[in-house]
Amino acid sequence: MTFDQLETLEMIVEKGSFKAAADHLHKTQPSLSVAIKKLEEEFDLKLFNRDQYRPKLTAEGIVFYNWAKQTLNI
Repeated sequence: MTFDQLETLEMIVEKGSFKAAADHLHKTQPSLSVAIKKLEEEFDLKLFNRDQYRPKLTAEGIVFYNWAKQTLNI
């Protein structure tokens, strides 16, 4: 897990889409997808439901996101 991955997660949630987060972070959308996928694999959880138009945090994603926000604010 890296600071960059946590920042990516935070921006996707705050901006409401992978594209908007990518634009804000000056990165490509695929690079954000890879960062989130690596987080999911590392912690063996699913952060987002991607079957909807906009990514929506899963229940475990909400818990992880809240932890990540606290970590980023330290």
